[in-house]
Amino acid sequence: MVVVLAAHGEAETTGFFENYQVSLHTLGRASEIISVPLPLRHFISFSSSVRKKIAGKRAGSPQNPLTRLQSCALQAHLDAISPDVEFEVRAAFSASEPSVENVLEKRHGYDGMIVVPMAPVDNAMSCGLLCAHLSKRCSPGELARTRVIGRLWKDETLHRVYLDYLLGSGRALPGGPSERNALMLLFHGTLVKDRFGSPLSFHTGHDETHAFARRLTALIESDPRSPWGTVTTAFLNHDVGGEWSTPSFDEAARLVLGRGFHHVSLFAAGYFSDGNETIHRESMLSAIAPSIQVETIPCLNDSPHLIACLAGRVVAASRQILAFSGDLKSRSV
Repeated sequence: MVVVLAAHGEAETTGFFENYQVSLHTLGRASEIISVPLPLRHFISFSSSVRKKIAGKRAGSPQNPLTRLQSCALQAHLDAISPDVEFEVRAAFSASEPSVENVLEKRHGYDGMIVVPMAPVDNAMSCGLLCAHLSKRCSPGELARTRVIGRLWKDETLHRVYLDYLLGSGRALPGGPSERNALMLLFHGTLVKDRFGSPLSFHTGHDETHAFARRLTALIESDPRSPWGTVTTAFLNHDVGGEWSTPSFDEAARLVLGRGFHHVSLFAAGYFSDGNETIHRESMLSAIAPSIQVETIPCLNDSPHLIACLAGRVVAASRQILAFSGDLKSRSV
C-alpha cells in the first residue's frame, strides 16, 4: 500500500531558476482557485527570485529535506507496528519535484493509496486540489481504494501531540516567573476577504485555523507544566489579494514587545515542518527588541510525536481500504 506525504515544497537552494520554478508552480496552483493572470505569475516569480538572490541567503529552505525525513520515519514506524501489511511511503510536493501529481499517477500494483496532506488544516489549495485531481484521474474502483487523510486540526490525538512536544519532550523550558514569559503560536495566514471586500468563494481554512489555535491555546494555558504566562497567536500573511487573518506577525510582535516580557518563544503550530515562512521569525523579532530573549521551538518535523500520530491515521485508513476490498479477512493490520 502506497502512502504519499503531500507537502507544499520549497526551493532547496538559493539558485535563481529553482526559486523561479517553485514560485511559478505555486502561483499556477493558486490560479486554479483564484484568478492570477499568467503574465503576473511570471512577473511575481521573477521579482521574488531576484530579491532572494540579492538578499544573498546562503541556504535554501529545509522543508523538502525535512519532508523526506518524515517519510523515512513514518516508513520505519509503519514497518514496526504493521508487519503484515507492506507500506511504501513517498514524499511528494505541490511546488517542487517530485510533484504530487506525478507520484499519484504511479499507483498501479498497490492494494491502495493513502494521501497525507502535510499540514494540520485543510483548505482548497491542499486537500481541495488533491481530491479534485484524484476524482479526475482515478476510476471508481481506484477511488474506493484511496483515502485522503484530513481534518487533523480536530484530532484530539494531534492536540496531545502538540502539548507533549512542547512540554514533555525534555527540551529546556524558559525559567523565571511565568508572567515574564510568552509563547507565540504561529499559523499560516488565510485570506478573509478579496481586494474588493467581498467574502471568498473558496475554502480557505480560516475558521478551522482559528478553532485549532483556540484549542491549542486552551490546552497549553491549562497545563500546570507550562512556563508561559501568556500564550498568543500570530498569522503569517502574504499581504496581497485582500484582507488577511489577524493578528499578523507584526501586529502580534508589537503587542508582545509592549508588555515587558523577558523571554518570547516562537512555535509554528500551523506547520508540520519548518520552511521559509518559519525559520526567520526569530531574527525579525530580535532585531526589533534585542533586549528580549527570543527562541524558536522547531516545528514537529520528524519528531516521534507526530510520526506516531500519522501512523495511527494511516493504519486506520488502510483498514478501511482492505475491509472494502475484502482483503482484511486474510490480513491483520
